[in-house]
Amino acid sequence: MDSMPAGEGVLLRMIDGDESAFTSVYRHYHPALYIYLLRICKIPSLAEDLVHDVFLKIWEIRGRINPALPFTGYLYRIARNHAFKTLQKLAHDEALQEQLLLHQQTQGRGPEQIIWEKEYDRLFHEALGRLTPQRLNVFRLCRQEGKSYDEAAALLGISRSAVKKHMVLSMRFIHNYIYRHAPVIMVILLAKKFF
Repeated sequence: MDSMPAGEGVLLRMIDGDESAFTSVYRHYHPALYIYLLRICKIPSLAEDLVHDVFLKIWEIRGRINPALPFTGYLYRIARNHAFKTLQKLAHDEALQEQLLLHQQTQGRGPEQIIWEKEYDRLFHEALGRLTPQRLNVFRLCRQEGKSYDEAAALLGISRSAVKKHMVLSMRFIHNYIYRHAPVIMVILLAKKFF
């Protein structure tokens, strides 16, 4: 069990439903968890919301917490999973995208934007390097060289449906790889650059 200022019994009391013990756990872990989530999402208000969501979930599932296992690892795993799910939902929220794009336009193309573009480019090429050779060939022909599915199929000696399948799987893999490794703002602002 993780060491806490009030002792090991705090976690056990929280698991049993003691609200004051829950408050102690919250106060103990909140600062570090907030910083952790802020590194993922880069939006202070969102990081704070995520922290509250994670602790609400901890309270709801407190009966399933195994006090013999490290609580910190459990807490951070829940936080990471919740953050990624939330960021994926937000990335598809058109109103949020418009708000972020408007904010970015008013800020101009500053050093942070240039860093994000370089990071996105790095992640994009890293993802390409992880594609199978056939998918990489299909992706390069169709997406980077502008060939139609029929032209790519003829060049590679495979069916048009195979080309389409490779493109769908390649795009999905690249999309998921970037979402797993990049902050949401960077993904939203730069996704249209490559897709």
